[in-house]
Amino acid sequence: MKRSLLLACLLFPMLVQSQTFTFTADSLMVTGMPGKFFDIYGDIVNVSSQDLSIRIIRTENTLPAGWSSSMCNGVLCYPPFADTISVPDLSLGVPPLSPGDTSEFHLNIPSIPNIGGTAIVTIKVENMNDPSESSELTFVASTEPTGVEPGTAPISGTFRLMDNYPNPFNPSTVIPFEIASAQSEQVRLTVYNAVGAVVATLVDEPLSAGSYEVTWDGMDNSGRIAPSGIYFYELLTQGQRQSQKMLLVK
Repeated sequence: MKRSLLLACLLFPMLVQSQTFTFTADSLMVTGMPGKFFDIYGDIVNVSSQDLSIRIIRTENTLPAGWSSSMCNGVLCYPPFADTISVPDLSLGVPPLSPGDTSEFHLNIPSIPNIGGTAIVTIKVENMNDPSESSELTFVASTEPTGVEPGTAPISGTFRLMDNYPNPFNPSTVIPFEIASAQSEQVRLTVYNAVGAVVATLVDEPLSAGSYEVTWDGMDNSGRIAPSGIYFYELLTQGQRQSQKMLLVK
């Protein structure tokens, strides 16, 4: 009898903490030309034995100028300003999620012709009866170039920090830049995280005028793999400074 009670006590916390739903996607990143209408899907599945009420929250909505994103549940899409939707939605006749059923969540992200960039949208799904039970995915839609042929860009004769490629990237990316000084000068190329802390120093040496490319392998200065996220890279010489943004996705 004591053994049975002990076993029950050990199993009870596991039952309490079991997940009632899953939130998954076949792909978190899509690419295309400017003007493309991006539609990114993720499935929310009720894996419990009871009806489930969930709240879907857009916690990040980083978009290029003129772009928008809308959250959708099946064929029902909400306006771009809606950051929270729910299942059930009694006002629209959407019932709770039954055991074993799937809610076909998706994001609509229309890009703008001639305006490229990268959209980053993070979605959090939580159990309305227990908000501590949640799952989060970050979706990326990009019209940034995914690669170039080395040496095809002409040297402009100016100080210039160009777009890295590919972007978003995993695990490495190439950063092209130009130095215009007629004589050798100290050049520093540094990668920072989103809060401005130095992650990696890629170049710190004298360079003469010319075109250069440096590969960042996604490692920090200590040899550790950098986590997914937004990073900034800065080119600094004596009196000149330029910076750009890039996205590491894993």
